[in-house]
Amino acid sequence: MKKMSMLFVVLLSVFLSGVNLFSQPVPKRSIELNENQIFENLLIGTKSCNKGLCASCVYLMGEMCCKKSVIPLMALLHSAECEEIRILSALSLCKIGDERGVYAVKRSAIYDDSERVKRLCGIFYNAVLAGYVPAPTKLSKG
Repeated sequence: MKKMSMLFVVLLSVFLSGVNLFSQPVPKRSIELNENQIFENLLIGTKSCNKGLCASCVYLMGEMCCKKSVIPLMALLHSAECEEIRILSALSLCKIGDERGVYAVKRSAIYDDSERVKRLCGIFYNAVLAGYVPAPTKLSKG
């Protein structure tokens, strides 16, 4: 019985040491930022019924400063039912800094149905005029 348990311990230690000797490191994946794929995924997210997902996608479009997102953000600024989505669209358009988007924010500051959206669009527009909007990031190529 003693020999059997000793044999078992020796075989187990050999097996475990063999696993460590022949294990290979996990290769690192090279992650490439495909800007078109990122934009497409964010665009799909803005069409979601989930307001949180939509809001985060709208915000990230502004953070990325992607010129392709100006038209979809303008559409959300004019047609979104949720005030928060319209406000985030205005903020993102101001961060992108495209003339069409900034003009749309200016018009929303005057003609939007919600007083809250009007007030915040006016603040965002004045911030753009004063130069307080942060500079575009790496992905601002468009």
